[in-house]
Amino acid sequence: MVERMERTMPTTAVRDAASSRRFQPGQAVVGRVERVEETETGERAALVRAGGQLVRARLEAPLAVGRLYLFEIHERQGTMYWKAIPLSEPALAPSGEEAVRRWQKAWKLPDAALPVLRQALKAGAAATKEEIAALTEAVKETGQPDAAEDVLAHLFRRRLPFSSAVFRALWAAKTGVPLAEGLGKLKAAMAALSAHPAALELIRAMEKFLSPPLSAYETAVRLLLLREEEAETARALLARLGLVPLPEDRRLALREAVQCRRFADIIRQLGLTDEEAFLERWTALDAAYQSGALPAAEAKLWAAARATRDPALSLFCWLRRAAVRLGLEDEAALVRVGTIEDLPSAPSLKRLLFRFLHESGGSEGAKRAAEAILDQLDGMAIAAGGDGPIEHVWISFPLPLGGRSSDFAVCWQGRRKQGGPLDADYNRIVCCLTLEELGEVIVDMRVQRRIVHISIFHDDPRLAVAAARMAPLVKERFQAHGYALSGIDVKTARSAPPPPSVFLFADSCSEVDCQA
Repeated sequence: MVERMERTMPTTAVRDAASSRRFQPGQAVVGRVERVEETETGERAALVRAGGQLVRARLEAPLAVGRLYLFEIHERQGTMYWKAIPLSEPALAPSGEEAVRRWQKAWKLPDAALPVLRQALKAGAAATKEEIAALTEAVKETGQPDAAEDVLAHLFRRRLPFSSAVFRALWAAKTGVPLAEGLGKLKAAMAALSAHPAALELIRAMEKFLSPPLSAYETAVRLLLLREEEAETARALLARLGLVPLPEDRRLALREAVQCRRFADIIRQLGLTDEEAFLERWTALDAAYQSGALPAAEAKLWAAARATRDPALSLFCWLRRAAVRLGLEDEAALVRVGTIEDLPSAPSLKRLLFRFLHESGGSEGAKRAAEAILDQLDGMAIAAGGDGPIEHVWISFPLPLGGRSSDFAVCWQGRRKQGGPLDADYNRIVCCLTLEELGEVIVDMRVQRRIVHISIFHDDPRLAVAAARMAPLVKERFQAHGYALSGIDVKTARSAPPPPSVFLFADSCSEVDCQA
Protein backbone atom coordinates (compact mmCIF):
# COMPACT_ATOMS: atom_id res chain seq x y z
CA MET A 1 0.00 0.00 0.00
CA VAL A 2 1.85 3.09 -1.24
CA GLU A 3 -0.42 5.32 0.84
CA ARG A 4 1.14 4.10 4.07
CA MET A 5 3.42 6.70 5.61
CA GLU A 6 6.22 4.25 6.44
CA ARG A 7 7.97 1.62 4.35
CA THR A 8 10.98 -0.49 5.32
CA MET A 9 13.52 -2.10 2.96
CA PRO A 10 16.95 -3.71 3.44
CA THR A 11 19.72 -2.49 1.12
CA THR A 12 21.18 -5.52 -0.66
CA ALA A 13 23.55 -3.91 -3.20
CA VAL A 14 24.88 -0.64 -4.47
CA ARG A 15 25.88 0.05 -8.07
CA ASP A 16 29.10 1.73 -6.88
CA ALA A 17 30.29 -0.36 -3.92
CA ALA A 18 32.66 2.30 -2.56
CA SER A 19 29.86 4.84 -2.35
CA SER A 20 27.97 2.69 0.17
CA ARG A 21 30.16 4.21 2.90
CA ARG A 22 28.23 7.44 2.46
CA PHE A 23 25.11 5.87 3.94
CA GLN A 24 25.35 5.04 7.64
CA PRO A 25 22.81 4.17 10.36
CA GLY A 26 21.23 7.26 11.87
CA GLN A 27 21.42 9.25 8.64
CA ALA A 28 18.58 10.30 6.40
CA VAL A 29 18.56 11.12 2.71
CA VAL A 30 15.91 12.18 0.24
CA GLY A 31 15.66 9.88 -2.77
CA ARG A 32 13.44 9.14 -5.73
CA VAL A 33 12.42 5.64 -6.81
CA GLU A 34 13.55 5.29 -10.41
CA ARG A 35 12.64 1.71 -11.15
CA VAL A 36 10.98 -1.27 -9.52
CA GLU A 37 12.14 -4.68 -10.72
CA GLU A 38 11.89 -8.34 -9.85
CA THR A 39 14.98 -10.36 -8.86
CA GLU A 40 15.78 -13.92 -9.98
CA THR A 41 14.37 -15.22 -6.70
CA GLY A 42 11.07 -13.48 -7.33
CA GLU A 43 11.66 -10.73 -4.78
CA ARG A 44 10.81 -7.12 -5.58
CA ALA A 45 13.67 -4.59 -5.64
CA ALA A 46 13.95 -0.88 -6.42
CA LEU A 47 16.59 1.41 -7.83
CA VAL A 48 16.61 4.57 -5.70
CA ARG A 49 18.45 7.75 -6.64
CA ALA A 50 19.67 9.00 -3.24
CA GLY A 51 22.52 11.27 -2.31
CA GLY A 52 23.84 11.29 -5.87
CA GLN A 53 24.07 7.47 -5.89
CA LEU A 54 21.86 4.81 -7.41
CA VAL A 55 21.08 2.27 -4.70
CA ARG A 56 19.47 -1.14 -5.31
CA ALA A 57 17.17 -2.08 -2.41
CA ARG A 58 15.00 -5.12 -1.76
CA LEU A 59 11.44 -4.09 -0.91
CA GLU A 60 9.32 -5.35 1.94
CA ALA A 61 6.45 -3.17 0.79
CA PRO A 62 5.87 -1.63 -2.63
CA LEU A 63 7.02 1.91 -3.39
CA ALA A 64 5.74 4.09 -6.21
CA VAL A 65 8.05 4.72 -9.19
CA GLY A 66 8.91 8.40 -9.57
CA ARG A 67 7.87 9.25 -6.05
CA LEU A 68 10.09 11.17 -3.64
CA TYR A 69 10.76 9.67 -0.20
CA LEU A 70 12.64 10.62 2.93
CA PHE A 71 14.72 7.53 3.74
CA GLU A 72 15.81 7.10 7.36
CA ILE A 73 18.66 4.59 7.60
CA HIS A 74 18.60 1.94 10.33
CA GLU A 75 20.61 -1.20 11.02
CA ARG A 76 19.11 -4.43 12.30
CA GLN A 77 21.07 -7.66 12.73
CA GLY A 78 23.82 -6.49 10.40
CA THR A 79 21.44 -5.41 7.63
CA MET A 80 20.91 -1.81 6.58
CA TYR A 81 17.24 -0.84 6.39
CA TRP A 82 15.83 2.28 4.79
CA LYS A 83 12.54 3.43 6.28
CA ALA A 84 10.66 5.45 3.67
CA ILE A 85 8.43 8.44 4.40
CA PRO A 86 6.68 9.81 1.27
CA LEU A 87 7.41 13.44 0.46
CA SER A 88 5.03 13.64 -2.52
CA GLU A 89 1.53 12.55 -3.37
CA PRO A 90 1.07 9.65 -5.80
CA ALA A 91 1.58 10.67 -9.45
CA LEU A 92 2.39 14.22 -8.36
CA ALA A 93 5.85 15.73 -8.68
CA PRO A 94 6.35 18.05 -5.68
CA SER A 95 8.11 21.36 -5.82
CA GLY A 96 11.36 21.54 -3.92
CA GLU A 97 9.80 23.77 -1.29
CA GLU A 98 6.91 21.36 -0.78
CA ALA A 99 9.34 18.48 -0.22
CA VAL A 100 11.30 20.61 2.25
CA ARG A 101 8.11 21.40 4.20
CA ARG A 102 7.14 17.73 4.33
CA TRP A 103 10.66 16.84 5.53
CA GLN A 104 10.39 19.52 8.23
CA LYS A 105 7.02 18.16 9.32
CA ALA A 106 8.22 14.54 9.37
CA TRP A 107 11.12 15.46 11.70
CA LYS A 108 9.11 18.05 13.70
CA LEU A 109 11.71 20.79 13.12
CA PRO A 110 11.23 24.57 13.53
CA ASP A 111 10.96 26.95 10.59
CA ALA A 112 14.58 27.99 11.19
CA ALA A 113 15.59 24.58 9.80
CA LEU A 114 14.10 25.32 6.37
CA PRO A 115 17.30 26.86 4.86
CA VAL A 116 19.29 23.84 6.06
CA LEU A 117 16.79 21.29 4.73
CA ARG A 118 16.47 23.20 1.46
CA GLN A 119 20.19 22.98 0.73
CA ALA A 120 20.48 19.39 1.99
CA LEU A 121 17.69 18.39 -0.40
CA LYS A 122 19.28 20.24 -3.31
CA ALA A 123 22.66 18.55 -2.72
CA GLY A 124 21.21 15.09 -2.03
CA ALA A 125 23.03 15.08 1.29
CA ALA A 126 22.89 12.18 3.74
CA ALA A 127 22.60 13.82 7.16
CA THR A 128 21.34 13.00 10.64
CA LYS A 129 18.58 14.83 12.46
CA GLU A 130 21.16 15.93 15.06
CA GLU A 131 23.39 17.43 12.35
CA ILE A 132 20.47 19.33 10.83
CA ALA A 133 19.47 20.63 14.28
CA ALA A 134 23.03 21.81 15.06
CA LEU A 135 23.32 23.58 11.69
CA THR A 136 19.94 25.20 12.33
CA GLU A 137 21.22 26.70 15.58
CA ALA A 138 24.36 27.97 13.84
CA VAL A 139 22.27 29.62 11.11
CA LYS A 140 20.04 31.26 13.74
CA GLU A 141 23.14 32.77 15.38
CA THR A 142 24.03 34.62 12.18
CA GLY A 143 20.68 36.44 12.09
CA GLN A 144 20.91 36.28 8.28
CA PRO A 145 19.26 33.03 7.14
CA ASP A 146 19.08 34.09 3.48
CA ALA A 147 22.80 34.94 3.30
CA ALA A 148 23.63 31.77 5.23
CA GLU A 149 22.10 29.60 2.49
CA ASP A 150 25.10 30.27 0.21
CA VAL A 151 27.42 28.92 2.89
CA LEU A 152 25.14 25.93 3.53
CA ALA A 153 25.02 25.18 -0.18
CA HIS A 154 28.83 25.21 -0.31
CA LEU A 155 29.06 22.97 2.75
CA PHE A 156 26.63 20.36 1.38
CA ARG A 157 27.86 20.59 -2.22
CA ARG A 158 31.49 19.99 -1.19
CA ARG A 159 30.41 17.19 1.19
CA LEU A 160 32.17 18.87 4.09
CA PRO A 161 31.37 17.63 7.62
CA PHE A 162 27.82 18.71 8.49
CA SER A 163 28.90 20.35 11.74
CA SER A 164 28.11 23.74 13.20
CA ALA A 165 31.86 24.36 13.68
CA VAL A 166 32.51 23.99 9.95
CA PHE A 167 29.59 26.26 9.12
CA ARG A 168 30.77 28.94 11.59
CA ALA A 169 34.30 28.86 10.16
CA LEU A 170 33.04 29.26 6.59
CA TRP A 171 30.65 32.01 7.69
CA ALA A 172 33.49 33.88 9.44
CA ALA A 173 35.67 33.59 6.34
CA LYS A 174 32.89 34.96 4.14
CA THR A 175 31.67 37.80 6.36
CA GLY A 176 34.61 38.69 8.61
CA VAL A 177 36.56 41.92 8.33
CA PRO A 178 39.73 41.80 6.17
CA LEU A 179 42.59 40.07 7.96
CA ALA A 180 44.72 43.22 7.78
CA GLU A 181 42.00 45.09 9.65
CA GLY A 182 41.49 42.23 12.12
CA LEU A 183 45.22 42.04 12.86
CA GLY A 184 45.28 45.80 13.40
CA LYS A 185 42.45 45.52 15.93
CA LEU A 186 44.19 42.65 17.71
CA LYS A 187 47.46 44.57 17.80
CA ALA A 188 45.72 47.56 19.39
CA ALA A 189 43.93 45.34 21.93
CA MET A 190 47.25 43.70 22.91
CA ALA A 191 49.13 46.97 23.46
CA ALA A 192 49.13 46.47 27.24
CA LEU A 193 50.14 42.77 27.11
CA SER A 194 53.62 43.05 25.63
CA ALA A 195 55.22 41.75 28.84
CA HIS A 196 53.61 38.32 28.44
CA PRO A 197 55.82 35.88 26.40
CA ALA A 198 52.98 34.49 24.26
CA ALA A 199 51.62 37.98 23.56
CA LEU A 200 55.08 39.34 22.74
CA GLU A 201 55.76 36.54 20.26
CA LEU A 202 52.39 37.11 18.63
CA ILE A 203 52.96 40.89 18.40
CA ARG A 204 56.29 40.30 16.66
CA ALA A 205 54.66 37.86 14.21
CA MET A 206 51.95 40.38 13.38
CA GLU A 207 54.60 43.02 12.71
CA LYS A 208 56.11 40.67 10.13
CA PHE A 209 52.75 40.17 8.46
CA LEU A 210 51.84 43.84 8.40
CA SER A 211 55.22 45.32 7.52
CA PRO A 212 57.60 42.79 5.90
CA PRO A 213 60.83 43.98 4.22
CA LEU A 214 59.44 44.29 0.70
CA SER A 215 62.78 45.16 -0.91
CA ALA A 216 64.78 42.36 0.74
CA TYR A 217 65.13 40.07 -2.27
CA GLU A 218 65.68 42.90 -4.75
CA THR A 219 68.46 44.29 -2.53
CA ALA A 220 70.22 40.93 -2.36
CA VAL A 221 70.03 40.51 -6.14
CA ARG A 222 71.46 44.00 -6.73
CA LEU A 223 74.38 43.27 -4.42
CA LEU A 224 75.12 40.01 -6.21
CA LEU A 225 75.11 41.71 -9.62
CA LEU A 226 77.23 44.78 -8.73
CA ARG A 227 80.28 45.75 -10.80
CA GLU A 228 83.74 44.45 -9.93
CA GLU A 229 84.92 47.76 -8.46
CA GLU A 230 82.16 47.57 -5.84
CA ALA A 231 82.65 43.88 -5.10
CA GLU A 232 84.66 44.27 -1.89
CA THR A 233 82.03 46.40 -0.15
CA ALA A 234 79.25 44.25 -1.57
CA ARG A 235 80.96 41.14 -0.15
CA ALA A 236 80.82 42.65 3.34
CA LEU A 237 77.11 43.40 3.01
CA LEU A 238 76.38 39.94 1.57
CA ALA A 239 78.18 38.36 4.53
CA ARG A 240 75.88 40.26 6.88
CA LEU A 241 72.95 38.74 4.95
CA GLY A 242 74.39 35.23 5.14
CA LEU A 243 75.15 35.18 1.39
CA VAL A 244 78.36 34.76 -0.64
CA PRO A 245 79.25 36.07 -4.12
CA LEU A 246 78.14 33.76 -6.91
CA PRO A 247 80.44 31.98 -9.36
CA GLU A 248 80.37 33.51 -12.84
CA ASP A 249 78.03 30.91 -14.38
CA ARG A 250 75.41 31.39 -11.67
CA ARG A 251 75.88 35.16 -11.80
CA LEU A 252 75.08 35.13 -15.54
CA ALA A 253 72.08 32.85 -14.94
CA LEU A 254 70.85 35.22 -12.24
CA ARG A 255 71.20 38.23 -14.54
CA GLU A 256 69.22 36.49 -17.28
CA ALA A 257 66.50 35.46 -14.83
CA VAL A 258 66.23 39.06 -13.61
CA GLN A 259 65.98 40.43 -17.15
CA CYS A 260 63.24 37.91 -18.02
CA ARG A 261 61.56 38.36 -14.61
CA ARG A 262 61.63 34.63 -13.92
CA PHE A 263 61.15 34.97 -10.19
CA ALA A 264 61.28 31.26 -9.34
CA ASP A 265 64.64 30.99 -11.15
CA ILE A 266 65.95 34.02 -9.25
CA ILE A 267 65.15 32.38 -5.90
CA ARG A 268 66.87 29.16 -7.01
CA GLN A 269 70.01 31.10 -7.99
CA LEU A 270 70.05 32.93 -4.64
CA GLY A 271 70.27 29.52 -2.94
CA LEU A 272 68.50 30.57 0.26
CA THR A 273 68.32 27.56 2.58
CA ASP A 274 66.55 29.49 5.39
CA GLU A 275 64.46 32.40 4.16
CA GLU A 276 63.30 33.32 7.67
CA ALA A 277 66.91 33.75 8.81
CA PHE A 278 67.69 35.76 5.66
CA LEU A 279 64.78 38.14 6.31
CA GLU A 280 65.81 38.58 9.95
CA ARG A 281 69.37 39.43 8.86
CA TRP A 282 68.05 41.87 6.27
CA THR A 283 65.92 43.62 8.90
CA ALA A 284 68.88 43.84 11.30
CA LEU A 285 71.16 45.19 8.57
CA ASP A 286 68.60 47.78 7.51
CA ALA A 287 68.13 48.85 11.14
CA ALA A 288 71.92 49.31 11.43
CA TYR A 289 71.86 51.47 8.30
CA GLN A 290 68.96 53.55 9.61
CA SER A 291 70.75 54.15 12.93
CA GLY A 292 74.04 55.11 11.24
CA ALA A 293 75.93 52.10 12.59
CA LEU A 294 77.24 50.94 9.18
CA PRO A 295 80.65 52.02 7.86
CA ALA A 296 80.32 54.86 5.34
CA ALA A 297 81.13 52.78 2.23
CA GLU A 298 78.70 50.02 3.23
CA ALA A 299 75.99 52.56 4.08
CA LYS A 300 76.34 54.26 0.70
CA LEU A 301 76.20 50.99 -1.22
CA TRP A 302 73.30 49.69 0.91
CA ALA A 303 71.29 52.86 0.22
CA ALA A 304 71.87 52.47 -3.53
CA ALA A 305 71.00 48.76 -3.56
CA ARG A 306 67.95 49.26 -1.37
CA ALA A 307 66.46 52.08 -3.50
CA THR A 308 63.86 50.20 -5.53
CA ARG A 309 60.38 51.02 -6.75
CA ASP A 310 59.87 47.52 -8.15
CA PRO A 311 59.12 45.12 -5.28
CA ALA A 312 57.69 42.44 -7.62
CA LEU A 313 60.25 39.80 -6.61
CA SER A 314 59.62 40.32 -2.90
CA LEU A 315 55.86 40.27 -3.48
CA PHE A 316 56.25 37.01 -5.40
CA CYS A 317 58.11 35.48 -2.44
CA TRP A 318 55.52 36.86 -0.01
CA LEU A 319 52.66 35.34 -2.03
CA ARG A 320 54.49 32.04 -2.40
CA ARG A 321 54.74 31.56 1.36
CA ALA A 322 51.49 33.20 2.47
CA ALA A 323 49.61 29.97 3.24
CA VAL A 324 52.48 28.67 5.40
CA ARG A 325 52.91 32.01 7.21
CA LEU A 326 49.22 32.11 8.07
CA GLY A 327 49.15 28.46 9.15
CA LEU A 328 46.58 27.24 6.63
CA GLU A 329 48.62 24.05 6.16
CA ASP A 330 49.21 23.35 9.86
CA GLU A 331 46.57 20.62 10.16
CA ALA A 332 47.92 18.77 7.12
CA ALA A 333 51.45 19.03 8.52
CA LEU A 334 50.29 17.73 11.91
CA VAL A 335 48.88 14.61 10.24
CA ARG A 336 52.36 13.93 8.84
CA VAL A 337 54.54 14.67 11.89
CA GLY A 338 52.24 13.98 14.85
CA THR A 339 52.87 16.93 17.20
CA ILE A 340 53.18 20.71 16.87
CA GLU A 341 56.72 20.56 18.32
CA ASP A 342 57.82 18.43 15.33
CA LEU A 343 56.56 20.88 12.71
CA PRO A 344 59.60 21.92 10.67
CA SER A 345 58.66 25.53 9.86
CA ALA A 346 58.75 28.61 12.07
CA PRO A 347 55.61 29.12 14.19
CA SER A 348 52.73 30.26 12.01
CA LEU A 349 50.28 33.02 12.89
CA LYS A 350 47.67 30.35 13.59
CA ARG A 351 49.87 28.50 16.08
CA LEU A 352 50.81 31.73 17.83
CA LEU A 353 47.14 32.71 18.11
CA PHE A 354 46.38 29.34 19.75
CA ARG A 355 49.27 29.77 22.14
CA PHE A 356 48.15 33.30 23.02
CA LEU A 357 44.60 32.13 23.79
CA HIS A 358 45.75 29.22 25.95
CA GLU A 359 48.73 30.75 27.76
CA SER A 360 48.03 34.44 28.23
CA GLY A 361 45.72 36.21 30.63
CA GLY A 362 44.81 38.73 27.97
CA SER A 363 41.81 41.00 27.92
CA GLU A 364 38.45 39.78 26.63
CA GLY A 365 38.73 42.20 23.69
CA ALA A 366 42.08 40.70 22.63
CA LYS A 367 40.75 37.16 22.98
CA ARG A 368 37.65 37.91 20.88
CA ALA A 369 39.82 39.50 18.19
CA ALA A 370 42.17 36.50 18.19
CA GLU A 371 39.28 34.02 18.00
CA ALA A 372 37.73 35.94 15.10
CA ILE A 373 40.98 35.68 13.13
CA LEU A 374 41.28 31.97 13.95
CA ASP A 375 37.73 31.38 12.69
CA GLN A 376 38.60 33.08 9.40
CA LEU A 377 41.81 31.07 9.00
CA ASP A 378 39.88 27.85 9.71
CA GLY A 379 37.30 28.84 7.11
CA MET A 380 39.96 29.40 4.45
CA ALA A 381 41.66 26.08 5.24
CA ILE A 382 38.32 24.24 5.06
CA ALA A 383 37.39 25.97 1.79
CA ALA A 384 40.69 24.90 0.24
CA GLY A 385 39.71 21.24 0.73
CA GLY A 386 41.92 18.18 0.82
CA ASP A 387 44.31 17.11 3.59
CA GLY A 388 47.60 18.11 1.98
CA PRO A 389 49.28 21.39 1.04
CA ILE A 390 46.90 24.22 0.19
CA GLU A 391 46.15 24.10 -3.53
CA HIS A 392 44.77 27.62 -3.42
CA VAL A 393 41.05 27.38 -3.94
CA TRP A 394 40.61 30.56 -1.94
CA ILE A 395 43.05 32.58 0.11
CA SER A 396 43.05 36.07 1.56
CA PHE A 397 45.89 37.68 3.47
CA PRO A 398 47.36 41.07 4.39
CA LEU A 399 49.57 42.51 1.67
CA PRO A 400 51.59 45.63 2.53
CA LEU A 401 51.67 48.03 -0.40
CA GLY A 402 52.37 51.72 0.00
CA GLY A 403 51.68 53.18 3.42
CA ARG A 404 49.15 50.61 4.68
CA SER A 405 48.17 46.96 4.50
CA SER A 406 45.01 45.68 2.87
CA ASP A 407 43.90 42.17 2.03
CA PHE A 408 44.84 40.54 -1.24
CA ALA A 409 42.16 37.93 -1.95
CA VAL A 410 42.28 35.23 -4.61
CA CYS A 411 39.61 32.68 -5.50
CA TRP A 412 40.28 29.80 -7.89
CA GLN A 413 37.47 27.94 -9.62
CA GLY A 414 37.94 25.13 -12.05
CA ARG A 415 38.31 21.42 -12.25
CA ARG A 416 40.77 18.96 -10.88
CA LYS A 417 42.61 16.32 -12.85
CA GLN A 418 42.19 12.68 -11.98
CA GLY A 419 43.96 12.21 -8.67
CA GLY A 420 43.28 15.70 -7.34
CA PRO A 421 45.74 18.28 -8.77
CA LEU A 422 44.27 21.47 -10.15
CA ASP A 423 43.87 21.63 -13.92
CA ALA A 424 45.91 24.61 -15.12
CA ASP A 425 44.34 24.43 -18.60
CA TYR A 426 40.78 25.21 -17.49
CA ASN A 427 40.13 27.57 -14.61
CA ARG A 428 38.97 30.97 -13.48
CA ILE A 429 40.77 33.18 -10.98
CA VAL A 430 39.18 36.23 -9.37
CA CYS A 431 41.46 38.60 -7.43
CA CYS A 432 40.65 41.63 -5.30
CA LEU A 433 43.12 44.24 -4.04
CA THR A 434 42.63 47.64 -2.43
CA LEU A 435 45.25 50.21 -3.49
CA GLU A 436 45.97 53.56 -1.87
CA GLU A 437 45.14 55.71 -4.90
CA LEU A 438 42.71 53.56 -6.87
CA GLY A 439 40.79 51.86 -4.07
CA GLU A 440 39.30 48.41 -4.73
CA VAL A 441 40.31 46.72 -7.99
CA ILE A 442 38.88 43.35 -9.09
CA VAL A 443 40.63 41.23 -11.73
CA ASP A 444 38.87 38.28 -13.39
CA MET A 445 41.05 35.85 -15.36
CA ARG A 446 39.54 33.00 -17.37
CA VAL A 447 41.57 30.13 -18.84
CA GLN A 448 40.17 27.78 -21.47
CA ARG A 449 42.51 25.33 -23.22
CA ARG A 450 45.46 27.49 -22.02
CA ILE A 451 43.96 30.58 -23.67
CA VAL A 452 43.75 33.44 -21.17
CA HIS A 453 41.41 36.44 -21.05
CA ILE A 454 41.76 39.10 -18.34
CA SER A 455 39.09 41.60 -17.27
CA ILE A 456 39.89 44.47 -14.89
CA PHE A 457 36.98 46.15 -13.11
CA HIS A 458 37.43 49.78 -12.09
CA ASP A 459 36.06 53.16 -13.13
CA ASP A 460 39.37 55.03 -13.56
CA PRO A 461 39.86 55.65 -17.34
CA ARG A 462 43.65 55.58 -16.92
CA LEU A 463 43.56 51.83 -16.34
CA ALA A 464 42.50 51.12 -19.93
CA VAL A 465 45.53 53.05 -21.22
CA ALA A 466 47.87 51.27 -18.80
CA ALA A 467 46.41 47.85 -19.71
CA ALA A 468 46.92 48.49 -23.43
CA ARG A 469 50.51 49.54 -22.78
CA MET A 470 51.26 46.47 -20.66
CA ALA A 471 49.44 43.92 -22.85
CA PRO A 472 52.49 43.00 -25.03
CA LEU A 473 54.60 42.28 -21.92
CA VAL A 474 51.79 40.26 -20.32
CA LYS A 475 51.34 38.30 -23.56
CA GLU A 476 55.06 37.57 -23.68
CA ARG A 477 55.12 36.34 -20.08
CA PHE A 478 52.15 34.05 -20.64
CA GLN A 479 53.79 32.62 -23.77
CA ALA A 480 56.89 31.79 -21.74
CA HIS A 481 54.68 29.49 -19.64
CA GLY A 482 52.82 27.95 -22.58
CA TYR A 483 49.68 30.14 -22.48
CA ALA A 484 48.16 32.44 -25.11
CA LEU A 485 46.64 35.80 -24.13
CA SER A 486 43.42 36.56 -25.99
CA GLY A 487 43.06 40.06 -24.54
CA ILE A 488 42.85 42.42 -21.60
CA ASP A 489 39.83 44.66 -21.13
CA VAL A 490 38.82 47.20 -18.51
CA LYS A 491 35.16 47.33 -17.43
CA THR A 492 33.14 49.42 -15.03
CA ALA A 493 33.13 48.47 -11.36
CA ARG A 494 29.38 47.85 -11.33
CA SER A 495 29.80 44.95 -13.79
CA ALA A 496 32.42 43.20 -11.65
CA PRO A 497 31.94 39.67 -10.28
CA PRO A 498 31.55 39.38 -6.49
CA PRO A 499 34.76 39.71 -4.47
CA PRO A 500 36.52 36.38 -3.77
CA SER A 501 35.04 35.86 -0.29
CA VAL A 502 31.56 35.90 -1.87
CA PHE A 503 32.51 34.45 -5.25
CA LEU A 504 33.77 31.32 -3.49
CA PHE A 505 30.22 30.38 -2.56
CA ALA A 506 28.82 30.73 -6.09
CA ASP A 507 26.65 27.80 -7.15
CA SER A 508 28.86 26.78 -10.07
CA CYS A 509 31.65 27.95 -12.33
CA SER A 510 30.87 30.62 -14.89
CA GLU A 511 32.41 30.14 -18.34
CA VAL A 512 34.55 27.30 -17.00
CA ASP A 513 33.04 23.92 -17.76
CA CYS A 514 33.69 22.46 -14.34
CA GLN A 515 33.31 23.00 -10.62
CA ALA A 516 35.91 23.57 -7.94
